Amino acid sequence: MRIKNKNCKQNIEKSSYLLNQIDKPLVCVKCSFEFTSGQTDAKSLQDYSKFDVGFKNRGFQVWCRRHEVNVCHFKFGNKQPEADFRCLEKRK
Repeated sequence: MRIKNKNCKQNIEKSSYLLNQIDKPLVCVKCSFEFTSGQTDAKSLQDYSKFDVGFKNRGFQVWCRRHEVNVCHFKFGNKQPEADFRCLEKRK
């Protein structure tokens, strides 16, 4: 039984990059201004922001639904980006 648990732990450690480790979040400039100037009662900018995120024919886009503006667009050129869609959760 220990071997199974050890292997499982090693696999999780190899995939730890899939856990939330964002240290420089993308923000909508308009959302940021409204939040920092006190125009909203949201507790955090993360709570206030409303993003659609996804792939499109020219790359990957982050779109602010609140203000209907582009936040960021990544263009990959002719290269296929590596993507990992596994859903990992930390044990409680």
